[in-house]
Amino acid sequence: MIRFVHLFNYTANISIEDGETWYLNEHVPRARSLPGVLHYLSWRSIDPEIPFPHPASPTPFNQYVRRSELGFKDVKAWQNAMKTDLELWNSSVEGKPGFKEFECMLLPEEPQFDLLRDAPQQQYKYMTLPLWWRNGRPRVDENAEIFIDSYCLLYNPKIPAEFGEDWYLGHHTREGKQLPGVKHYKTWKTIHLNEELEIPFLKVNKWYRLTELGMSLEAFHTTMINRETRILFTPSLFGNVIGGWLNIGIKLNEVQDLMK
Repeated sequence: MIRFVHLFNYTANISIEDGETWYLNEHVPRARSLPGVLHYLSWRSIDPEIPFPHPASPTPFNQYVRRSELGFKDVKAWQNAMKTDLELWNSSVEGKPGFKEFECMLLPEEPQFDLLRDAPQQQYKYMTLPLWWRNGRPRVDENAEIFIDSYCLLYNPKIPAEFGEDWYLGHHTREGKQLPGVKHYKTWKTIHLNEELEIPFLKVNKWYRLTELGMSLEAFHTTMINRETRILFTPSLFGNVIGGWLNIGIKLNEVQDLMK
């Protein structure tokens, strides 16, 4: 199975409440009636009160209202479904409820790496490098409720993707999985199509990865935000390897099954 994952907010001058009414009562019934839909899940964003801009928050966590996903047997089934309702994903018309910002990608069902269990091959040559803290490893409540920092990224188009992967998988995730309080850490490499679908606003080839990092708000602030206690991530040897980044905060257990 493959997953059509999308993040979105609603058109300007329309309240979130009106946007939600449009989404749940008009968009969702059309989307779940597409041929071949196997599941339809959605998460409302939460506000983790993380400051923006900040090195740990290169984009605001409250930029998007929802993260949703439709499941299909394979890419062909998804393509066939999209072609049956070409206007379903259109941008909004001014003054009417609809999508404003819309980002999407195709993902495999299972993550490429469960990073609390798996070690990508890029990590092995850096395995012995220590974590760098200003004042020693901080302590956090390991039993606190977690949220998910769900983020998608792409690499700087001026560098080869393998350089980006060397830093992200070799350094960033190696260090990230050692942070105190991390309870969930999975990453998916997106499925890229050989040719874009004939729907220009569905740019499924844009993003390179989606990652879910799960920890408590207190642990996130302690290890990523507060200057005196946050980790100093290893910089890339290749300069700025990140070409784009988007965050949305969700709680995995607060999922809506939109097929019901």
